[in-house]
Amino acid sequence: MTGMPMIEKTDAELVALARRGDKDAFGLLTQRYQVIARRFALRFIGNEDGAQDLAQEALLQAYLSLGRLRDPARFKSWLYGIVLNVCRSHLRDRKIVFFSLEAILGGLQFYPAPLYETVVTPEKLAEEQELYKIVFDAVNGLSAGDRDIILLFYYAQLSLQEIMILMDIPVSTVKVRLHRARQRLKTILQEQHPEIIPQEKRRKIMVKVTIADVIKIEQKEGQEIPGEPYVIVLYDAAGKRLLPIWVGSFEGQAIAIGLSDFASPRPLTHNFYSSLLQAINVKVEEVHIVALKKDTFYAVVKMRCGKKIVEVDARPSDGIALAVLNDAPIFVAEEVLETTFGINIPETVKGSPNRKGVEKIINEIGERQRQYQVHLKQIKKQYNERSQEDITRANEKFMAAVFQ
Repeated sequence: MTGMPMIEKTDAELVALARRGDKDAFGLLTQRYQVIARRFALRFIGNEDGAQDLAQEALLQAYLSLGRLRDPARFKSWLYGIVLNVCRSHLRDRKIVFFSLEAILGGLQFYPAPLYETVVTPEKLAEEQELYKIVFDAVNGLSAGDRDIILLFYYAQLSLQEIMILMDIPVSTVKVRLHRARQRLKTILQEQHPEIIPQEKRRKIMVKVTIADVIKIEQKEGQEIPGEPYVIVLYDAAGKRLLPIWVGSFEGQAIAIGLSDFASPRPLTHNFYSSLLQAINVKVEEVHIVALKKDTFYAVVKMRCGKKIVEVDARPSDGIALAVLNDAPIFVAEEVLETTFGINIPETVKGSPNRKGVEKIINEIGERQRQYQVHLKQIKKQYNERSQEDITRANEKFMAAVFQ
């Protein structure tokens, strides 16, 4: 290996030689990566001359810091990190931003002046500068890890694979961190600066969900919860999230029955509503859980009547019951799923929901009906065994209660 030409040596071998004072070795490293470093810097600042200066500064810092490089084989990604820090310091000093607001916020439209306009008024320019300042401050308010991932992806416009190499983490982790950083940035902007999104242009991101289960809450001794509370558990399979919605016993049982093969001898209330809609040729198309205000969920039922689409406000429990009976999809606003009521499912949890809660509720309803039939037979038997005198006396008491 001693006779190997210098140019064929690996990064690790060149680093080792450079550490021993071989300037030619570091010169080769510079030749290998100065173009990449300059392009990397150019993505940040958009200026060719400035990018060249920043790349040279980063290479100088790398040369002076070679002793702190733990793994010489990772010289390339280590150099990327130095270029990133140099560029970030440059941007911070000059307070410049170059990223796309719409891209970062995942579809939130800000509607700046179109690029084809030939005249930009001073007022419009001032508005856009203020808008960029707001987002820049929000980015700086993120944690160091979230801020770095935003800078790399949106400022430098690196690919996921390039960020993977630079940060030395799996690409799946890059995706997770980027999603998390974007959601946190979006939340900050929506909470602190909702005025930057025109009200008439705001669109809710709706997430399709299914019903994971219906659970009857068993009250413990000393609890004072009125009635028999039930929980409808909505399931976002793609995002691995759950959303529990508390409802009354009547609604909880109705939804559980709709999810099962249980047959009621007479139509239940929501079945009656559904039949009414079908009788007048109205189809339930979708149910949306659109908002959460003061711990109360709000829903909208989207229905089609001929060519006309109408939306009717509803309680989530009624909307979900109609969705179940009409095989209509259910959607939840992303902002509702992101509230404290939303529950992230750990990666360790595998498989699909088993709806054991529904099964338990149906078994209880079936047992109550069986007991009711037994009790009804006993009452009929007692009624048939009464004497005529008892019947006359009972009828007189009934008339007195109704008319006196």
